[in-house]
Amino acid sequence: MSEPPPAKKTKTTETKDDPMDQSEPQTNPSPTNQAPTQPANQSQPQPAVNSGITVTHTLESAEDTERFGWLLSRLARPGDVVTLSGELGAGKTCIARGFIRDFFRNPLLDVPSPSYLLSLSYADDKAYIAQEDVIKNSRNMPSTVDARAGEARIPGATVYHVDPFRLTGKSQGKLAALVNWQEVFEKEIALIEWPSKMGANILAPTTPPRLQIAIEGIGPQAQGRIVTLSAIGDRWETVLQEWKANGIPTVECDVAGVDGVSMGVPTLSTTEPQKPKPGNTCKTLPENKDEWLVLGIETSCDDTGAAVVRGDGKILGEALASQAHLHCEWGGVKPDVAQGAHREAINSTVETALQKAGIAASDLHGVAVTVGPGLSLCLDIGVRKALQIAAEHRLPLVRVHHMEAHAMITRLPTEAKCGMQFPALLMLVSGGHNMLVLTEGIGKHRIIGSTLDDSIGEAFDKTARLLGIEAIPGGPHLEKLAMEGDKNGFSLPVPLSKSTTEKALRESCDFSFAGLKTNVRTLVATEKDKLTKIVDETERETRQKKVFADIAASFQSTAITHLMQRTQRALTWAKEDNIGLKCVVVAGGVAANKTLRAELDTLASKHDLPLICPPIRLCMDNGIMVAWAGVERLGLGLYEVPPTPEMVEMHVEVRPRWPIGPRDPRSRPKPTGKKK
Repeated sequence: MSEPPPAKKTKTTETKDDPMDQSEPQTNPSPTNQAPTQPANQSQPQPAVNSGITVTHTLESAEDTERFGWLLSRLARPGDVVTLSGELGAGKTCIARGFIRDFFRNPLLDVPSPSYLLSLSYADDKAYIAQEDVIKNSRNMPSTVDARAGEARIPGATVYHVDPFRLTGKSQGKLAALVNWQEVFEKEIALIEWPSKMGANILAPTTPPRLQIAIEGIGPQAQGRIVTLSAIGDRWETVLQEWKANGIPTVECDVAGVDGVSMGVPTLSTTEPQKPKPGNTCKTLPENKDEWLVLGIETSCDDTGAAVVRGDGKILGEALASQAHLHCEWGGVKPDVAQGAHREAINSTVETALQKAGIAASDLHGVAVTVGPGLSLCLDIGVRKALQIAAEHRLPLVRVHHMEAHAMITRLPTEAKCGMQFPALLMLVSGGHNMLVLTEGIGKHRIIGSTLDDSIGEAFDKTARLLGIEAIPGGPHLEKLAMEGDKNGFSLPVPLSKSTTEKALRESCDFSFAGLKTNVRTLVATEKDKLTKIVDETERETRQKKVFADIAASFQSTAITHLMQRTQRALTWAKEDNIGLKCVVVAGGVAANKTLRAELDTLASKHDLPLICPPIRLCMDNGIMVAWAGVERLGLGLYEVPPTPEMVEMHVEVRPRWPIGPRDPRSRPKPTGKKK
């Protein structure tokens, strides 16, 4: 069977600035440079009423999530508006992708997230019924229209896929100037992610009539989602009433792709590997998992990492390009400098890892890449490289969560004497993260504690700088200095332990290091002032070395005590919730701290649990952890078919603020807004 004709895809607007820039995107404002709140030719639609009917449905897998999009496609009519709400990674684009592929009967259609383009529209080049005729007869139109594979189910209809996630503040209003939304809402079909950012002048509480889909569950996997459906207006109210009474129906694929391949999520093969066809699915995985060869790429912060890991856990080749020397003068990682260094190093780093493994990119069976959280400018470099390799060689692509990769490295068979078993309590501690997480498996995580301000890694680095340590990161050097000091040399209050602290916070598993950092800054200033009064230079230097070592030891002891107090409470919660923990895991850059490991091992032992730690060399960011996370996810079928080479740019999506999972109600999210 020949490849179905593709739907024609156009972009409403494209940002010309850096795609990771968080500033307002470039648009085409009105001559007065003020976007109108409502274009003059758009009259106000009649308001609809929220029916109050809600239907809840569980999507067990990524395939179920995309299949749900098929169902919506079969019901679609011109004038339909569907909004998709949920956090990053919840599955909004997965539902939209299923809808669009099914609607245009093309299982190979590239449907990227429109986040950095704001809006993509899909139209069928083969449509043969005038759009106006479709509108006139829409009320009597059947749920599907007979058409050849590749043609729209409703000839002449255009589907708009909108994602205003990047828009903030006043820029949200500019959407009104880009598209005649009233015409879209009356004559076309609109799938809108992040509807809250569209602006009330476009999506009002009662207009346009629409189906509202709220997706619960966030994290590195598009499975185990719960969707809550509600309707505004009669159109979808009738559908929800039927679903509430009879249940949500399932639909089967009625379209074949290239060579008869059905729409759906690729599965593991039980046959010999076959050479992939351009634009088809992706390279077949060998039946024997131990033979898989996976490339991992890591560029979330200031190290460019790449590695090739075999399915049995053997590390075949690795390379790491450090940027530590570039950031010392800034006192921390400077994003644009880091991005430039990643751009210069990415090709050689990946090539070195492949050469050490003794293979070519065409020999790989999959590519895994960190897509978040991290610095967007840096993530972009790694994601682009991974997409290019995957697209060229038709390799399964695995988008990896940075902190999950840190945790899963403890399951690497060749490096871990006793790997993590589920369920487990994770302590994830690094320069940008500080969390306690209950995990039941790959992608099944629940945050029970996180930092309200700084992470412990950030606190270590900033304290190190206060003590004259200029190296980046400063944490390891501060640990070494602390070994020479007296942890009882100075008294520092343990965060969130004072009686004046709000009770809910005091009795939570959340963290705070901003106050401790401030106390250390005050202490250092006080002690430096005392040192200036010592006349003899040799005596002053000797005294300063002792004072700084004691401050380092006191800080480290207080910070780790804070971690232990919160972890003790987390273990108590897990016991009360009958979690049945099998181990405690510490991972991330700060997991290399020997004092932390010792204290946590003692605490875990009191609960008859083993402490699982990654090898110290693998605590820092590296490509090995990403490659192994890729192996784990490939084994569960949690990967995606790569885009065609010419569509790579439209699939570059990073998630700098990607939660690892939903938050336990007992945990408080980090306050929004700028830090003071």
